[in-house]
Amino acid sequence: MSPLELGFLRLSSGLRLRFRCLGDDGPTVLLLHGWPQTGHAWRRVMPTLAASGYRVVAPDGRGAGDSDKPTEGYDAQTRKEDVRELVSVLGLGDAPVFAVGHGEGADVAAAYAADHPQEVAGLATLSAGPGVTPAGWHGGFHQTPDLPELLLAPHLEAYLRHFFRAWSHDPDMLPEQDLAVYVRALSQPGALRASLAPFRASPVLTPGSDSSVPYLLLLGESDPRLSAADLSGARAAGERRAVPVRIEIIPRGGYWLPEERPDPVAAALLTFFREHGPGSHP
Repeated sequence: MSPLELGFLRLSSGLRLRFRCLGDDGPTVLLLHGWPQTGHAWRRVMPTLAASGYRVVAPDGRGAGDSDKPTEGYDAQTRKEDVRELVSVLGLGDAPVFAVGHGEGADVAAAYAADHPQEVAGLATLSAGPGVTPAGWHGGFHQTPDLPELLLAPHLEAYLRHFFRAWSHDPDMLPEQDLAVYVRALSQPGALRASLAPFRASPVLTPGSDSSVPYLLLLGESDPRLSAADLSGARAAGERRAVPVRIEIIPRGGYWLPEERPDPVAAALLTFFREHGPGSHP
């Protein structure tokens, strides 16, 4: 297997995206992170997928990590076109891709599948999806203009540590060196504002009820944001799609599934990909 490729790509809009790419020829898997992470969040999932014959791409989304941080364009539709062009320019869009999103990245993956179903072989979202409406105060706080940046900048490390601990099955699941990656990323000029911009840009998207794209929803058994009502809502919403949602619960997993439970996440994804990839007969 080829080594991990780290690079930058400038899109037609002028935006420069940082990306990670792993794996040789094979179906393309696009991994999209949520807040407050970067493509680094998928570091423990990528090798398993790549070793199983997939070409895996994990970008830093618009405004995140080492990607550019413009002042606009943080709605899910624009961010979807960013990653769609990334896949195309990298030469990985000749066949339908698997779009996978965690948290806020699920909105982007869902928009990709809804708007371009012929380009998406399968959609998978983690910790977010149709009918899932977790309780939490942070969303409204992040939508407030300017105030979060003012209050959080001096306390960024403590703020992020709170969420990684509170939303995990194992509060110590994230090593300090990985927390430092996210703190460094959000400490860059304009980064904190850019990270909050998706919360302020548009309502959360979910895959349309008429979508024919196969869909896998992964939820953490110990995700403290979720309730039995969320699971029931997800099942009801999923059954209204042309292709029902498959829902799987990851044992001993909280919200941060790619980092806390990478092996069962990779296993669930691979099963899903094999059922809906080239030569499959769902």
